[in-house]
Amino acid sequence: MRSTLANNSRVRRSIITLAGIIALVLAWTGVAAGQHEYILPSPLSAATAALTVLTKPDFWLALGDTTLRAGMGLCIALVLGACWGTAIGRWPSVEAFCQPAIQILLATPAVVFVVLALVWFGSTSQAVIMVVTLVATPLMVKTTAGAVRNIDPTLNEMGQVFGLSWFDRVRTILIPLVLPPFIASATVAMGQSLRVAVMAELLTTASGLGGAIRLAQINLETPKVFAYALILTSVALMLEKLITGPLQSRTTVQPRQGEATTP
Repeated sequence: MRSTLANNSRVRRSIITLAGIIALVLAWTGVAAGQHEYILPSPLSAATAALTVLTKPDFWLALGDTTLRAGMGLCIALVLGACWGTAIGRWPSVEAFCQPAIQILLATPAVVFVVLALVWFGSTSQAVIMVVTLVATPLMVKTTAGAVRNIDPTLNEMGQVFGLSWFDRVRTILIPLVLPPFIASATVAMGQSLRVAVMAELLTTASGLGGAIRLAQINLETPKVFAYALILTSVALMLEKLITGPLQSRTTVQPRQGEATTP
């Protein structure tokens, strides 16, 4: 009975999502109908341009460069966010000391990081990786710190009473409680990293998808710009479904068979 209700809920949600997509495409078509293609292309023109782009080997090389840079910056941000956030959540003095730095990172526009990276590293991949790291790190720090801070202290005391080592308490108490919100934020940071990487490439390098978008903009190939946007959206969704989706399902606590649930 429960599985049937869950399946019906998923089907209903999928139908509503599809209706939202159709409404968005219809609205886009209506607005683009009275515009020149170089100002606002129609969905059909953007889709045609996307199919053309996907057949070119240069696109896949550019996509690989952008994904690699975004992935490297995101990995650094995840490690820094986990370590830094744990320290902030564990020790209030560390939180007070690091609060100004976190606020500066959160309040500074990404374009400022792009300018600094261009000065420090020039038109290189390191500049893009640095920008992605600086933008994604504060989100992971805040999430990790909040999750660690909300852990019930009695759980750690109970672990000590039962003779668990520090490593065992981290493995059985800290990680299971921190991991779900950490993965949820990592999902947001993943899409954010792709967008920031493209923006940084557009302003600092002539390679990657950012360089391709800048070339299309210079040539007034607006349908191709929209095509890149559609492709990036699809890539972000696929990465979420293939990577963070399975992780989230594994870290979600499922009720055991026969366990009472709250209506």
